[in-house]
Amino acid sequence: MLTRFTKSRSVIEPRIRNPVRLWLLPLILGLAWAMTLASCAREAVTTKVMADTKTPTAAYTIGKDDVIDIIVWREPQLSGKVRVVGDGTITIPLVGPVPAEGLTCDQLQTDLTKRLAQYTQNPNVTVRVAVPNSQVFYILGEVGKPGSYPLRSDEVLSQAVAQAGGFTVFADQGAIRIVRRIPDKNIVMTVNYRQVAHGDLAADVPLQAGDTITVP
Repeated sequence: MLTRFTKSRSVIEPRIRNPVRLWLLPLILGLAWAMTLASCAREAVTTKVMADTKTPTAAYTIGKDDVIDIIVWREPQLSGKVRVVGDGTITIPLVGPVPAEGLTCDQLQTDLTKRLAQYTQNPNVTVRVAVPNSQVFYILGEVGKPGSYPLRSDEVLSQAVAQAGGFTVFADQGAIRIVRRIPDKNIVMTVNYRQVAHGDLAADVPLQAGDTITVP
């Protein structure tokens, strides 16, 4: 009987240890399941919708160095491309110098129609900008490629920096300066670009033709 009891005990002892291992197994499985649920719950893409603070786009204003395409129906001698010269005028056959800088295409078209009516009956005039040379901005300082760049429609500061090749490692992004020249005065804006990087779109300043951006 003693021999049988000893053998029986040797068989029973492992069964006494197994419940401890079995108790750990549900805990491990539970943790693995919780981690799986957490990773599934995390969204691959997070979308944040913000109000658009940009003002409506105004009609294009003709500037110096712009090339204007003027078409007078059935009057090829009065039609053609002309450049806005330094004094802001264009020169039209028969009419002579005509102010163009600061006008929209519709305004210049109306003016030319009135002027040409003195020389031709019911002139049908179309005006459009062929080459918008006046629509440029300048970016200087600690960017990849300083220089002048064409200003795209509704362009903002972050897009201008991207056009210029981004910041250098020495750029002070917290003190970017934008100089805007308007008649009789200059407007100087200092922008903390780090706010743009953190999603503050109000700091992503809309640009205007002739703006000079300096990245210290």
